[in-house]
Amino acid sequence: MMKRSIIALLSLLLVLSINLPTSYASTPTIKLYLNGQKLSSPVAPQLMNQTTMVPIRVIAENLGADVVWDKKSQIATLSNDTTTIVLPINGAYAILNGTTKPLEQSPIVIDGVTLLPIRFVAENFGLVVKWDAATYAVSLWRTTSDVSGSDPAVDPNVPVLPPDQYPSLQSIQLVNNLLTIATDGSFSPSVSILTDPDRLVIDLPGVTFNGAISEPVDSTMGEVSNIAADNPNIVNIRYIMNDSESSTIRIVAELKQKLSYQIQNTGDPSKLVIRLDKAATSDSKPAVYIYQSHSQESWIPELPGVKNPDYAFNKTTNVSMLGARLAGVLQAMGAEVYHTSYDYESIYGSQFIYSKSYVYSEKSIINQLALHPQIKYLFDIHRDTSPRSATTVNIKGTNYAKLYFVIGLENPNWRQNDAFAKKIQALVTAKYPGLSRGIYYKDKSVGNGWYNQNYSPNSALIEVGGTANTLAESNRTMDILAQAINQIRLGG
Repeated sequence: MMKRSIIALLSLLLVLSINLPTSYASTPTIKLYLNGQKLSSPVAPQLMNQTTMVPIRVIAENLGADVVWDKKSQIATLSNDTTTIVLPINGAYAILNGTTKPLEQSPIVIDGVTLLPIRFVAENFGLVVKWDAATYAVSLWRTTSDVSGSDPAVDPNVPVLPPDQYPSLQSIQLVNNLLTIATDGSFSPSVSILTDPDRLVIDLPGVTFNGAISEPVDSTMGEVSNIAADNPNIVNIRYIMNDSESSTIRIVAELKQKLSYQIQNTGDPSKLVIRLDKAATSDSKPAVYIYQSHSQESWIPELPGVKNPDYAFNKTTNVSMLGARLAGVLQAMGAEVYHTSYDYESIYGSQFIYSKSYVYSEKSIINQLALHPQIKYLFDIHRDTSPRSATTVNIKGTNYAKLYFVIGLENPNWRQNDAFAKKIQALVTAKYPGLSRGIYYKDKSVGNGWYNQNYSPNSALIEVGGTANTLAESNRTMDILAQAINQIRLGG
């Protein structure tokens, strides 16, 4: 037997036991990430019998596992200080620390390449395996004692560029109710509404005046000259270098009336588009909107005959039931609630593309906000794909599905969504310790990156339990979540 050096010769491959629903079978190239970092591979991941194949060499090297290949017995062994996994080729089982465990996919050798089940291997080496169908990406996360089995969050701090790479301000344009700010590079703005007097304030850290717009002289404020006098929303727009140390340009729009705003997802990181709307009247009560971007997400215990978590999708038994439960409890508490349970796959039929799920749900959000401008709180309900050990907590003898909050870092105002999620989390865990897995920060490299959270600072994407949880466990958690939301709604 030969030790780790055999890896370079064999180029072993792992098999990811992530079988997609048949409607998603036509897929682009699958990407692989470890702790948020994309892994390169000499062999492109490929699907074989609805199973994704990725190189074991890449995984083993990053896991720090020893790999032993016995050519005569056709057995592969992976081990670290605490775990040993023995995988006989063509066997329907693995031997984990001396105990036989069944496998969904038998290890095989094709053209001298050994293929092994990555989900089984990775999870038993203490990793969390996540499949993001929207981007066809597999994410592996190392877990530590302080994350309780959840995906470690990507560092939400924006990388600091050297000053010679700062983008420069190119234009500030106001057309009707759309304010557009453009630079010649990526930037991370911060937007807020201030009162007394009413004004919209946009800070652009790490942006310079070295472009089409010149810096005002002697610390005065420059002014955009093309604002129409009859514009119903804005009196004027001025700008200044507010903080030279961080090269932060501040843009201030003086408002004619109280307004709300929504940041538009343009897909262009060098452009900020803000839509201005008339603020809801003070006597209108804030309402709640609940929806499900991935409406067919379901649970193995509720689907007879389903054993593979990647087949846990159903047109009737799914997370829309959790949305209905949350809506019903909140309405009983006196809240004004709007709930939609659109099945986008059925609506769009042959035109349905899973990766556009958040585009579809965005249309629903825009429609609901137009019909009910009093909506202040938005909740997108999902369920996770992590194993039951990570998605379940037993509190005083009763099992609950854990909550898991997702924050999209591409939204310039993600910190407001983050604060909202943390407030809900604090209220929930104060009475039910361990019910939350934490917050998962995702940028465009590992997901959508926006999740439509730009439509309200009080917007949250919440994963409730996982494929191995039951509907009863999940409903118990929805009842607790409703209490926290209602407390926030009432000003608690």
